[in-house]
Amino acid sequence: MNRREKWDYHTALAWLDELGETQVKPGLARIRQLMAALGDPQQQLRAVIVGGTNGKGTTCWLLEDALCRAGFRVDCATSPHLHSPRERLRLNQVPVGEAEFAALAAEVREACHGMAEHPSYFEVLTAITLVWFARHEADIVILEVGLGGELDAMNVIDAEVAVLTTLALEHTDWLGDNLEAIARTKAGIVRPGTHVITGWPPEFHRFIPPCASLASGASAREWATLALERLGITAEVGETRPPGRRERAGNIMLDCAHNPHALSWLLARIVEPAVVVFGCLRDKPLAKMLALLPLGAELLACAPDSPRARSAAAVVATARKLGRRGRACDSVAEALELAGERPTLVVGSSYLVAEARRDLGLPGSDEA
Repeated sequence: MNRREKWDYHTALAWLDELGETQVKPGLARIRQLMAALGDPQQQLRAVIVGGTNGKGTTCWLLEDALCRAGFRVDCATSPHLHSPRERLRLNQVPVGEAEFAALAAEVREACHGMAEHPSYFEVLTAITLVWFARHEADIVILEVGLGGELDAMNVIDAEVAVLTTLALEHTDWLGDNLEAIARTKAGIVRPGTHVITGWPPEFHRFIPPCASLASGASAREWATLALERLGITAEVGETRPPGRRERAGNIMLDCAHNPHALSWLLARIVEPAVVVFGCLRDKPLAKMLALLPLGAELLACAPDSPRARSAAAVVATARKLGRRGRACDSVAEALELAGERPTLVVGSSYLVAEARRDLGLPGSDEA
């Protein structure tokens, strides 16, 4: 970096944006080279890594909350963020500060120089996270897998405990078009000495490599409880959940359910809404998701704030092919205004939920 170049939090964000948040680069060669240039700080960490299809974020938050209340010093990394990348790395439930994030980004940026292939957005954030965590000397670090498992940047660490939450079809372009292929890649976070907790059906346990132990659970609460047991830690798992997961704001519920498995799980556990504000990205199975929505609910379609978003018009057109009516809205704000005081569910994409949280002024939504 040029010594005269101003480098602050907003400059760091601009650099990250240049890397492209949505660009996917599977493989561990870049992150291993980058971490080696930074001194391999991940080797100092006692870690729980959480993979699977759905329920990863909630499991991480439950573990983080239980350990903090028990008096442990806890680092937690989750993704994606809703409003600011600082949300992705926390110490004792507090996100990294802007100045510290900027300094870490500058350090990682310097380490990227000279690499034959520049690390991706997620790889850079993983490096920032692991460097910051190592310097805290936390008792436990909790790490959420970004995409898949075997070739995900978080898999640069050897975790003491691995949680494999649920298993469903997702990201088929990258992970495979069948559950067996997806199970194999997600189980790649397991090492011979790892204690594994899983919510997978028993027939898929054969894809989990040899490990120190294997236990099954049926919910995020059970997975977190079992993980604590494998760590040898006595702590009570509470009821906390992340922002954007069955989050309530008056008559409105917000949830980041972004695939059929997550959406089906959610709808089975909530009162049927009168209005569904829906939007998703182009890589999601739109027709399958729309078919799950309650027929009695008014559908208000919005395009999430992402270059990969499906247009509201495309959502409405697909809904009509399925025999249901929908209305395209120019923004989430317009949709929420149309919903009025009726029970409303905002769902389909984390980008959509983030926009709704900003419109509603929910905690953390003013972050840059």
